[in-house]
Amino acid sequence: MESDGATMALQDVADLARVRRQVVSMWRIRPQVRGQYLPFPEPVETSGGIERFPRDEVVAWLARTGRGNNAEANLDAPALSVPEGVSLDELVTWLCLATLTGQELAETTPEQRLARARSVDPADEMLLREIAVAAPATSTLRFVDDLVEASYGAREALDRLEQGRAARARGARDLTSEAVGLIHAVANACALHLDPEGVPLVHVGPVTSVTLAIAESFAQLAVAGDTADLRDVRRRAAIRGIETAGAAVAPSVRVMSVVGRTAEEILDLLDNLVLDLGDGELAVVVGPAAVLCDDLHGEQEKHRAQTLRSESLAVALRLPRGLWREAHRQALGLWVCAPGGSSRHPLVADLAAFTRDELDLDDLASDVAAAVAATALAVRSRAFRYLRPHDLQRILSARAAVVPRGARAARLATTELDRHIAAINTGTLVTSEPIQPFDVLVERAPGSMLLSRRSLGELKDMKQLRVLRGSRINPGHADPAGSVRVLAAIDPHRSMLLDPFDAARLYPQAARTEPGDVVIAERPRPVATVDDHGGSLVASPSKILRIGPGVGIGPHTVAAIINRLPDEPAEWQTWNVPILDTAEMEQLDAALVAAANHEASLRRHLAATGDLVSAMIDGVAAGAVALTVRTTQ
Repeated sequence: MESDGATMALQDVADLARVRRQVVSMWRIRPQVRGQYLPFPEPVETSGGIERFPRDEVVAWLARTGRGNNAEANLDAPALSVPEGVSLDELVTWLCLATLTGQELAETTPEQRLARARSVDPADEMLLREIAVAAPATSTLRFVDDLVEASYGAREALDRLEQGRAARARGARDLTSEAVGLIHAVANACALHLDPEGVPLVHVGPVTSVTLAIAESFAQLAVAGDTADLRDVRRRAAIRGIETAGAAVAPSVRVMSVVGRTAEEILDLLDNLVLDLGDGELAVVVGPAAVLCDDLHGEQEKHRAQTLRSESLAVALRLPRGLWREAHRQALGLWVCAPGGSSRHPLVADLAAFTRDELDLDDLASDVAAAVAATALAVRSRAFRYLRPHDLQRILSARAAVVPRGARAARLATTELDRHIAAINTGTLVTSEPIQPFDVLVERAPGSMLLSRRSLGELKDMKQLRVLRGSRINPGHADPAGSVRVLAAIDPHRSMLLDPFDAARLYPQAARTEPGDVVIAERPRPVATVDDHGGSLVASPSKILRIGPGVGIGPHTVAAIINRLPDEPAEWQTWNVPILDTAEMEQLDAALVAAANHEASLRRHLAATGDLVSAMIDGVAAGAVALTVRTTQ
């Protein structure tokens, strides 16, 4: 891979090193790395107020310093050094040509590239005319070749482009993966209702990212038209290996995203979509909840009412906030539309009224499938988990919201009496236990003594403390039935488990803890925990502190001191601990163990009390239990 003077912005460096952008800025102002003077490379140019750094020097600096969290930075770097001034659309076009032909581009002539484009796109559906008029720089073609080489396939190469500098220059920010997953579940439910064997997905509207994100689970992607945006959809689909076709025949599912459009544009697009729907077609629309779900006024309300009078709205969902990266405080809405005259009682739900634990995409898809299949009688007789019927006539006459805030399915009295009673009894087994008091007797120390403190760095230099690095552990190797714990200081109470044979085979060089070892982490704040059992692996970036005998400080004391340091990252070598005589050290460590056990008991009671409160509310609300509270005087 040739550099050709390739440069990187600071955000590119952060992406390469897999750290936050602020961390790279801190590296620039701290040239000392483990006692050596290793300054960050100087910028070679500034474009649009953004500094550019030589790619090869950045890669070499990361290798020398060991900074960052990417051991393969030298392989990933070429895919991040996007040429300056080249648009995302142009890069996608060349990536599409490289993907379809399977050949490199940098050493080709314009005539050769045009011939290749004609061979893979003879009907000029996505590439031919763009290649015919293009005049790319050699650095652009070389970048695409490097991108393909550095990626695990064409799809990942496209993902890298859509998350890199070229996409940031465009300024558009898509939906979160959580939002895409929800839309995908709803669209799949519609497809299964129409034909379990599979139906085409029809792209509609100006926004392409949602369609491409969910298209792989459909029979094919139908893209009718020859505009620049639609040709771009076909190119991206080709890179992802998605089969495309022209206008689809029913049955089919249409998907339209109107996120980021004005209210007038959204209402026009909605009206046209509903009018075009034919038998055997369903449409999924995602856009701002302010237009799709909330109450409107004036001409906008009249425009939406005109669309609703077609009786095409089958399902309306108000989604939680935070699903659109461009405006995380703006809620989105989702409509499922069927051919006109099919529904006078649309089913609605405000998904923001459900907690994350309550929201299950499979159950939501089941509700949607039942809603698009149900008659009016079936809607009244079926028990939905999320959806509840709304009266279309009331929405129109009262100019009410399509999805009232907090709307959720009515809950019937449950027959699961034993489950609710068991949940309450489980909570009371803990909360009814007496909490043992924790007391410490103190008295004035006899005489006077010279106080001594040492830093952990000093203790290490004096051979009284060993520091062992943690190992990088693949979460995919976890085994719930395993017996080897993997500890991390930042999350000590949720350690993963490994099968002992897997641990020995996969991580033969990894350090194991011994009883009394302190597991520490420096970032995002100093934190420590003590492993009293030993035999555990430690996940990096956590480290193991092994305190030697006779040091004058116990492991629980060290952990308690570290956990009370300021909430700022700091080098572990600078952390100071007091040095005590043996008797005082043992007494202090024992008292801290008792304090930690007391704190754990309090936390267990608090957690059980929280679970008990939820169980009581759920049990009474479900009509399953009646409560009698006993208090002690």
